[in-house]
Amino acid sequence: MDATALDILVLLIVGGAAALGGWRGFVTEALALAAWVVAIFALKMAHAPAAAFLLDPVGSAPGAAIVAFALVFGVSFIAARIVARAIGNRVKQSVLGPFDRLLGVGFGALKGLIGATLLYLLVVLVLETIDARAPKPVWITDARTYPLLNASGRALVDFVQARRRAVVDDETGSASR
Repeated sequence: MDATALDILVLLIVGGAAALGGWRGFVTEALALAAWVVAIFALKMAHAPAAAFLLDPVGSAPGAAIVAFALVFGVSFIAARIVARAIGNRVKQSVLGPFDRLLGVGFGALKGLIGATLLYLLVVLVLETIDARAPKPVWITDARTYPLLNASGRALVDFVQARRRAVVDDETGSASR
């Protein structure tokens, strides 16, 4: 069994993400992920007050909401990324630098696998939307990475479904999980 285009694409995605993770380092990668969390939290806490504050200068509620979104998200995300980069650079220059880069390779490879899995799920969704009864194409099923993508895709879908059920149960007050 030879490598298919899907195998090469997965190798490029996972390998590229691993190389980028090694170059940036684990601390920078983890804190960059935390920057997204900080920006989303800032949006949750500050969007409504910022939109209300910007209503008069902007002149319309939708415009104020968009400007508030851009400002709150942009400022908090950029500030968190600056802090992440500064801390990451200090760690890379310390005695832990090589270990940080090694962990960065692993973390990057994991992010690449998640990205490749999401791409696989998107392709399968499109193919099943076009013809749900047709079998998967040979270039997918003959790929050496197909079992990995299929298993990780199934695990990701199961995880999301379990989280959705938990949220619905919490919202309805149901105790069944």
